[in-house]
Amino acid sequence: MPFPKLISIFILTAVCIGCTNRNNNQNQTVGTPQIKFETDFHNFGTIAQGEKVSHVFKFRNIGSGQLVITDVTTSCGCTASKYSIEPIAAGETGEVEVIFDSYGREGRQLKKISVWTNCSNDPATLKILSNIETKNK
Repeated sequence: MPFPKLISIFILTAVCIGCTNRNNNQNQTVGTPQIKFETDFHNFGTIAQGEKVSHVFKFRNIGSGQLVITDVTTSCGCTASKYSIEPIAAGETGEVEVIFDSYGREGRQLKKISVWTNCSNDPATLKILSNIETKNK
């Protein structure tokens, strides 16, 4: 009786090792994405209070796997974003558009945009700056 159990354990171990090796090979084939923005800062300069302005941040996937933007968050409700949820292949480019609404704001405004991807647990950080002039001043 112990001999059939030993054979069963041997076969089960061999199958598990085979599955593990196959999964490791698949992971090596997939590659690792890496995002690189052309620039991570944009200055809108002086704008009138109430004006909406936008800027497109361009990036390239300089890694070897498909890049996916999972979320884009902003430091303020006055800032919104648009981005593609489609995977970006290695070597290809993509864009994140940032829209800033200056309604109710005045003076120097520095806003931070966090771009969450499958590249890292930490987001890529973009920043926009503007100086808002009020009409009455």
